[in-house]
Amino acid sequence: MTNLVSFPSNGPEEDLDWFATSALFDDVITFIIRYVTNDQAKRDITAGVASGYVFIRELPEPDQTNVLTALRDTFPSHVDSKIYPPRVTARMDDPEIFVARAKSLAQMAGRSLALREAPGASPDSKG
Repeated sequence: MTNLVSFPSNGPEEDLDWFATSALFDDVITFIIRYVTNDQAKRDITAGVASGYVFIRELPEPDQTNVLTALRDTFPSHVDSKIYPPRVTARMDDPEIFVARAKSLAQMAGRSLALREAPGASPDSKG
């Protein structure tokens, strides 16, 4: 099953959706939950996971910004140390494909943050 993490964008003309397999999605959700302090938001994420999606844009502030920032700044090293550490990638065929796919989530989070701060950003893109 393919799962979805959807980021705040600059309106409906730009989708910032990241798709992953269930195993990678579960690792991502475990990472995201660490940065969510709002109890209702945690319950909403848990409910969304059961359906295979999480909408970062629906998180309240400051959780939305905290999650986006953590994904952009911390997630790449988390990929290298926890999700695809050397002992795992050494046994994989073409591990760079999987590592790049996981790390593309950080790039998308960075894009979402940049769009929020861009001149003329829509109010929906700021949380």
